[in-house]
Amino acid sequence: MKLTKTIQNFKYVGLFNPFKINFLIYLLILFLSYTLIQNQMNETNSFIALTVLMAKTVLYFSIIIVLISFFSVLLSSLYFYFQLKKFPAESVQITTQVEKGTKDILLLKTKLPFALKPILGTVSIKLFYDHILSTEPMILASRIKKQFIPFRSGIEGSNELLLPYIKDYHFSKSLVIFEDMLHLFSIVIPSKINNEFVNFPKSLSIDVQDISPQKTEEENRRIDQIRKVEGELFNYKKFEDADDVRRIVWKIYAKNKELVVRKPETLNPFASHIYMYASFYNALHFESYPQHSLFMLNYFKNCVWTIYETIAKGEMDIRYISDQTIHSNNQEIDKTKYEIALSGWHHNESIEEYFKPKIGSLLCIHSCTSYEGLEKIISSLNGDTKIFFVKLNRVFKSYFFASWIMNIFFKAPDDDFANIKSKWILHPLRRKMIHNEEKMISLLEKEGIKFEII
Repeated sequence: MKLTKTIQNFKYVGLFNPFKINFLIYLLILFLSYTLIQNQMNETNSFIALTVLMAKTVLYFSIIIVLISFFSVLLSSLYFYFQLKKFPAESVQITTQVEKGTKDILLLKTKLPFALKPILGTVSIKLFYDHILSTEPMILASRIKKQFIPFRSGIEGSNELLLPYIKDYHFSKSLVIFEDMLHLFSIVIPSKINNEFVNFPKSLSIDVQDISPQKTEEENRRIDQIRKVEGELFNYKKFEDADDVRRIVWKIYAKNKELVVRKPETLNPFASHIYMYASFYNALHFESYPQHSLFMLNYFKNCVWTIYETIAKGEMDIRYISDQTIHSNNQEIDKTKYEIALSGWHHNESIEEYFKPKIGSLLCIHSCTSYEGLEKIISSLNGDTKIFFVKLNRVFKSYFFASWIMNIFFKAPDDDFANIKSKWILHPLRRKMIHNEEKMISLLEKEGIKFEII
């Protein structure tokens, strides 16, 4: 752990080195060229003398170009540095927006109002989140103001924000990188920022059909099957001989000495809303495997959001009931999407405590759902209730033998997810998960519950 942190710190410090590897190669070539020219200075051959003259010309010309390139980067970075000192809150402006029609890609819009672009060079920004993690450098290539004189025109750019997990991110620091046209020099200016972004779930290719509403809020849609509707909590009437004594409200009797009963359920041919439940309760306790946990959580969130979004596009209204308390002050963000994005695995509210069979039309469960909890709610499920079973084992599905051959003879996994997939077949958590999946699927089939495996 200490070695990893040391390497990360070394890489971070290395970012502030203004001389890139290309510059060191250039210095080596410059030294060799100068040595070769010096060795040929005493030659009397006219052809060699002409060649030496041309070589010296090219050498001096290259030095001039490199100096222009260096001072261009230096002046641009110094100008931005002093403007940053004057206007720290305005120098780096970062916002996000979701690009519609492109599978909800999250775009990062960055503005540097006081930045100058080096001559034929580039300006990029690198954001740090969760203390030590960072994004890849994102190039800013457009002027904010289209004008002939570049001063105070500013630089901006839109880049796809590739974040690994579906959750909220807090960005506390940024590095603005000025690079020359020859990729020899790179000057980095750090800047403090305070931004929070939410990486929302993405839509998958899932076919959702045959979901019937069970909750009546508005009598605006007639349904095929008449359902029982609960009487209102505070809708009472006086006790009569034909009434069920179990409906007597004894609290009222204790106060007023008057026998009253709640109005009974009635039959109603209307239902207006589909109530959707998605349980994030984790019964397998895989806290020891944080990376596996986060990748599985990503997949489950994507599945839950896809189901919700698909139904919401249909004729029926849908209400998502979260099993966690999540608040958002941003009115522009979709409340359900925000709740799903910020949900996480928990051990607080079990599925039998969370799911309400009388009103729930749809329930999403997963491979780590408690088998005992599912068994308890099976008997009270309505015949029209549909269960979506998300097999988290599929997240790491890979052809083990083919991956093993590729790793040995061609290349090793190039990221954390590929590395996890290549080793998943031997992981101890996999056997527990598959066993739990088989038990729950067998139970659903035995009880004749409508369910779909994702």
